[in-house]
Amino acid sequence: MPLNILELNNELLTSIAAHLSVEDLRTFSIVCHRFALIAHDDATWREMLHNAFGVTYKLPEQTWKQQYERKCNDPQNNRICPHLGMVSRKSLQPYISPYNNVMHRPPPQHNCATCGQNHYDSGLCLYIYKGNIRIRCKECAYRFHAMAPNRHGILLRIPVLQMYCFTCSRQLGELRGDETEEHYVDYLLEALTQDSDIGRNQLAKRRQCMFERELHVNEADRKSVLESTPCFYFIDRMWLWAWFLRLCDGKLATSEITNTLLEDESGKLNADARPRGGFTVAFSIVTPRLWNYLVDTYGLSGKAFQSNEIQGPEYAALWKSIDDWKLI
Repeated sequence: MPLNILELNNELLTSIAAHLSVEDLRTFSIVCHRFALIAHDDATWREMLHNAFGVTYKLPEQTWKQQYERKCNDPQNNRICPHLGMVSRKSLQPYISPYNNVMHRPPPQHNCATCGQNHYDSGLCLYIYKGNIRIRCKECAYRFHAMAPNRHGILLRIPVLQMYCFTCSRQLGELRGDETEEHYVDYLLEALTQDSDIGRNQLAKRRQCMFERELHVNEADRKSVLESTPCFYFIDRMWLWAWFLRLCDGKLATSEITNTLLEDESGKLNADARPRGGFTVAFSIVTPRLWNYLVDTYGLSGKAFQSNEIQGPEYAALWKSIDDWKLI
């Protein structure tokens, strides 16, 4: 005797509904009141998200339907990595011990278990995939990844706690990614580092790096900086650039701001300074918030140069160069 679909329990109906397209789900929802409840249940959207994209994470305050809609706007996996969902706090448990092992090694012992080379400067890695805990350098990890086309593991750069997806060809949980991905990466790293003081300290540094990168994106060399109240600040461009490059590598700055390079012989801002490269003296501009943060965090060598103090005909060319600066 044929089985009537209405006789199926809600769990089976949810599974069926989760394999439908959004358009077909709308049709499914108008069959009856019970089907409508299943179609609008967030459990159905959670399965749909996994079935369609492989994504298994979201923000705590977010619904699975909202995450499904966000992922629909990211078909190239540029912001929400589907392979990251294969990593969970439970699957990370076997990696805690090798992570702690590397973090407690002296520099001469930071050798890749595959090629044998020392990688203390660049950092050893773990390739998170089905419990594979071999400690490799990034190059050997990539070769291991490329050996199997359907292997979609996640690379963990141990010293700086950066996650990288070879399949998506990008770092995960960074500013260019979606906030749901950033939250999930931080959630995983918290589980990985919670048993070690060194690990917890590294996670705190990573979070500081992320915070500083966001400050750089929003409060340095932007058009909005020119409208800062009561003024904006001039900062040595080479220092700011070195600071940013270290942040991209998961590291904090190690030296104080070197604004002495912006001073002329009288201690004023050098009138020949310009905002772009190609000049002996180059500057960037930052908001008061970013300036105060950098000075408090890293210190200052030289003077603070505020925009409202840079007056006089000798600075006409400098201000003209700022007007011509194509800030966004």
